This record gives sequence, structure tokens and C-alpha cells, in this order.
Amino acid sequence: MKTQKITILILAIIALCTYKANAQDGYTYTLIDNGSYSFTIAAVPNTSSNNFATSVQSYGFTIILPDGVTGSVTASLGGAASATFFDGTNVAQPTIDGYLITETLGSPASLTAPSTGTTSNIVTIQINGAPTSGSMYILENNSALATTITPLKSFMQADMVDNGMAEFVNVVDPNATAVSGMSSFDFSTLSVEETNELAALSIYPNPVKDIIHITNANTDLVKAEIHNLNGQLILSKENNNFDKVDVSSLQNGMYFLKIYAQNASTIKKFIKN
Repeated sequence: MKTQKITILILAIIALCTYKANAQDGYTYTLIDNGSYSFTIAAVPNTSSNNFATSVQSYGFTIILPDGVTGSVTASLGGAASATFFDGTNVAQPTIDGYLITETLGSPASLTAPSTGTTSNIVTIQINGAPTSGSMYILENNSALATTITPLKSFMQADMVDNGMAEFVNVVDPNATAVSGMSSFDFSTLSVEETNELAALSIYPNPVKDIIHITNANTDLVKAEIHNLNGQLILSKENNNFDKVDVSSLQNGMYFLKIYAQNASTIKKFIKN
């Protein structure tokens, strides 16, 4: 009986050690600045001696942007990532907007074995326009927003165990930050800064049916662009000066109006109804 208890204890210790060894295998996300308002979100393996290449079935994370700033996915691990926009006002944070970026791969993609410590590109995003204030960041899993709205948490369903079976489990810690290295970017650090020329600019009415009127611009306006929630350019107007934009041809919904002066720009959110 004593021998049996010792054997059970040894097996329990081995199982616990094996669990701890496997538990260290996982990933965090980091942000890479490619220049020209292009950013890549990449997966960083936790320190590990695991020589088995990771097989990724699906992933997701949330990117936070300043209110009114939009982005477009230009590349992804499986080539078909979706970016679901959400308005910060709807989550009691009116100074931000965000995108939940997810992708389920038709065929699992292979990442380099964790033992190499290689950072793997997952998604590349192009920020539209040229914002010069506010920050872009990967939402941390243990942040108040992600804790309140759990679907916004980062995850990666992947197989990291060399056991001859395809077992896909979440390898991103849902209770930690889930980020490493650079995870945010401050647009105010860019060399081209927005001046005060458009600080007092406002638009009305909002919601709008036909014509948006622009008031309190302290300089001549040279161009206006309208983008949809996916960052696609819908309408562009160039003129020596103007104080209104015709949006009657747009379908009902939410849009972003980017207004340019000679040396400044600003973005306003509006609803067409």
C-alpha cells in the first residue's frame, strides 16, 4: 500500500511538472510601426524550449484608435481577416473607437517553433488619413474594457503540443495583459503636427440628410473626404474654399468626414439618415 501511494505521488508530480512545462507555452501580441501609418500586429512566443511548430486555427484581438480615426486591414495570416468596427460611445468611452479583428483560417497556418523566439506577423493595418493626436494600442486582456466585454479579449486557438493530435486551445492568457514589447503608438510623436487652425471647426446638422455645413474654420479649406467604417474612401471634394458638403447620395449609416486645410486636418464623425 505504501509503495502504491509513493507511485501515485510520483505520477502526480510528473503530471504537475508536465502541466507547468506546457503552461509556459503561449503567445502575446506586439505592435510594429512600419512607417507611413502602417502597423503590424505580431505574435511573440513566450520563452520556451518547445521545438514543435505552432499550428494556428484562429485568432483575434482588439485595436483601439482615437475617436474618428479609421483603419483598414491590408494583410493577414490567412488573407481573410475581418475588422469589426465599434463606436467608443457605445462602451461609455467617447474618446475612442475600435476594431475587433478576427480570422478563422480555412487551413491551419504554421508559425515557427517557440524555441526560436521568432516574432510572427499576424495582421497589418493601414491607418487612414494622417492623425497627429491620440494613441493607437492593442487592448490588454486585463483592462477594464476587455474584462467588461470579454469578446474584445485577445486569443489564439493553436496546437503547440507534439503528440500526434491536432488539439487547438487558446494559447493567449485571458487574464494577463497579453501584450509585450511595444503595444501602443502615440500619433502626436509624428513630425507633422496638426495646428490650431481647425481646432474650433464644427459641423451641423448631425445626423444629416442632405448637406453638412462647416463652421468656425479659421482658415481656408482645400479638401474634404468621407470614409465609411471600414476606412474606405467614399467621397472626395477639392476646392479653393468651401463651407458645406453634399452627402445626399450616401446610404444611411455612420461615416467619417476628414477636412483638410493647407497645413492641418481634422476628422469628424457623422450619421447620414
